[in-house]
Amino acid sequence: MWKMTVTKRDLVDAVNHARTRVTLRRTATNKFEPEITFAAWDESLSVRSSFTAMDIDGQGSWPSPIMVAGAPLRSPVPKLRGPDVVLTYVAGQMRFSETVLTAREV
Repeated sequence: MWKMTVTKRDLVDAVNHARTRVTLRRTATNKFEPEITFAAWDESLSVRSSFTAMDIDGQGSWPSPIMVAGAPLRSPVPKLRGPDVVLTYVAGQMRFSETVLTAREV
């Protein structure tokens, strides 16, 4: 089961860092890659794009990497309530507390 609790501040920083233009790879059609990856790293969660990774402290279990569209993620993450965010992945959906986005296991 994918379930990890992280601080909202760390998550916002990590998503913004992963979605900056210099950290994104261009695709064959000269567009920027659309997805970022959430993967377990030691006792934390790593938020990655092609050319960067930012590890944030977290508590929980994250058995394998999950990819989610980065652009739609940038807007709702800063608006999440509370100091902590519970990330879960079930059946093609990644939840950021109440916010749900389509995702996929890598």
